[in-house]
Amino acid sequence: MRIPLIFSGVLLAAVASSAFAANRPSGFVTVCSEGKTCSVPALTNVAFGRADKFTYKILSGSFVCSDATFGSRVAGGVNECSVARDTSSASNSSAPAQSSSSKSSSSVTNSVSSSKSSVSTSKSSSSSSVSNPPVGTYYPGCEKPEPTETVQLTQTRVVLPGEVFDGLNKRYNLNGGSQSEGQPPVFEVQEGGVVRNVIIGSLAADGIHCKGNCTLDHVWWEDIGEDAATAMGPAGTIMNITCGAAFNGSDKTFQFNGRGELHISKFYVQGAGKLARTCGDCTGNGGPRKIVINDVITRDVSTIVGINTNFGDTATIRNLTLNNSGSSKTKICQVYKGVVKGSGSSSALGVEFDTANCDVRPADVTLLGNSQMNTSACAGSCPY
Repeated sequence: MRIPLIFSGVLLAAVASSAFAANRPSGFVTVCSEGKTCSVPALTNVAFGRADKFTYKILSGSFVCSDATFGSRVAGGVNECSVARDTSSASNSSAPAQSSSSKSSSSVTNSVSSSKSSVSTSKSSSSSSVSNPPVGTYYPGCEKPEPTETVQLTQTRVVLPGEVFDGLNKRYNLNGGSQSEGQPPVFEVQEGGVVRNVIIGSLAADGIHCKGNCTLDHVWWEDIGEDAATAMGPAGTIMNITCGAAFNGSDKTFQFNGRGELHISKFYVQGAGKLARTCGDCTGNGGPRKIVINDVITRDVSTIVGINTNFGDTATIRNLTLNNSGSSKTKICQVYKGVVKGSGSSSALGVEFDTANCDVRPADVTLLGNSQMNTSACAGSCPY
């Protein structure tokens, strides 16, 4: 009788272990298992994995629940694809996985690899079966809350070195908000400062100025003023923008005047000339500057990044989704020849893919609805 008892103990231990190691995140429900084909609504956050280890991607329509779609798998058992419990219209198919050239997906990983993407360029094909999300859609999980109150500032709010400013989801206004040069910022963030849970209203002035290392976390611009935010830190600093959105711009969303790096992730921009631009004609202009974009959705933004290749600027773009209302072609990585102020004007050179300056391939971009991208790249790097 000892053998059955021992076996029962082992079985109970295995059951207990499986109870603590879920195959879907808390609050998620499985839509299909590994090797099967699932279908989800547009821009759905899907988890893939098992044993409490998951990779996330933003997916639309039908996709194969596999490591080919998500980029990795958890060994030791069957992985599952799951979505948040309140996600509607998710379905699955018991048919075995078939290779597909029409996947429309955008990864939701938190880090960007410096290596080139190996995903097939077919990922970028748009599908008429995928409907556009409504205007005003945010990056999943980073939706703007209703403002708890509106605060009218009389002067720039300075966030001191190392200070964490929590805006408690209040709306902040200052003045102006047009494209006029020289407007003051709503917030000035000094070295190591953090701004979080802030909504910037229509009197957006020149947004936020980062003077060094800074983090803008859960910040939403209801209206882009002169710029939403400007990176002004010296070499070696990073302005990190994560989980937010910006609306109603006519030119640049994020301006990069300093040196160092600008990181943008889990962000949504609707209506702007550019998502990010390194300064074309600043006083003492130069470089290099580095832009890193990961997990970003844009709607009706003409150019994603603009960089000065003659100053050594670089851009790395992964998991970008275009959800445009029209069919105009978006420039993904536009390169320029930058100048020092007083030495003429910056000049556009062309669009680059998979070069030393533009680390992005068409496969890194998902096209929804009418969206198209300009792929008329130079032969190699654009000459300057």
